[in-house]
Amino acid sequence: MEVIYLGHSGFLLKWQHCDWLFDYYEGTLPRGDGQKPLFVFVSHKHQDHFNPEIFSIQGYREIHYILSHDTKRQVQKLFPAVPVHFLRAGESLRLPVTGTDAGLRIRTLRSTDCGVAFLVTWQGKTIYHAGDLNWWVWKGESKQYNNNMTANFLKYTEPLKGQELFAAFLPLDPRQEEWYSKGMLHILETARVSYAFPMHFWKDFSVIGRFLDSPEGKPYQSTVVRLTREGQRICCQQAGDQTDSHSCTDD
Repeated sequence: MEVIYLGHSGFLLKWQHCDWLFDYYEGTLPRGDGQKPLFVFVSHKHQDHFNPEIFSIQGYREIHYILSHDTKRQVQKLFPAVPVHFLRAGESLRLPVTGTDAGLRIRTLRSTDCGVAFLVTWQGKTIYHAGDLNWWVWKGESKQYNNNMTANFLKYTEPLKGQELFAAFLPLDPRQEEWYSKGMLHILETARVSYAFPMHFWKDFSVIGRFLDSPEGKPYQSTVVRLTREGQRICCQQAGDQTDSHSCTDD
């Protein structure tokens, strides 16, 4: 699997038989060669996770749109003719992959902010994209708010406990100051993650190095991908193996 970082929380995952696009907001839209299907995921309606330009993608054999239910009103108003699978939290969906005997198994988790998080299983590997499901505690909020947030985050991520995740896309937001890594760290500690991709860091790439150089982050230096630029490509080949030789060549 090849992962291309598009920006913010947006990633393109390229498999042999299909491509997946998560939470496109900015960067270069993918263009297919007419051979593979594309599966487009949108975790929620916030502008930094949902860009309507996804409905103008070209070059793919077919495109399947899997969007959080909170985008439905906007999508049906602007693109009434486009078939879309709208999912609420706690729902599941199976979609065939043209040209193969298998299909995608898609499950959603409830977010601590808006919309859903995605768990997608394909060819024996499970991919987790958190969307805005994160441990959003803030200095400026009340103790009650932060306590409720903590309880909700732990409850909503309970299905990830012990889960084997080939790749996990997790918020690492520097705006939370000293609490910036709480959500990511919890997932790394409770799930079995082969590749962890930081996201939602608002172009502050330094926060990734800050985490990996911290006492709590050092144990995960072989797990967390050190993103350095938009358009960066990572080849995820073998669980837990991230040598420089697995970095894909940029176009």
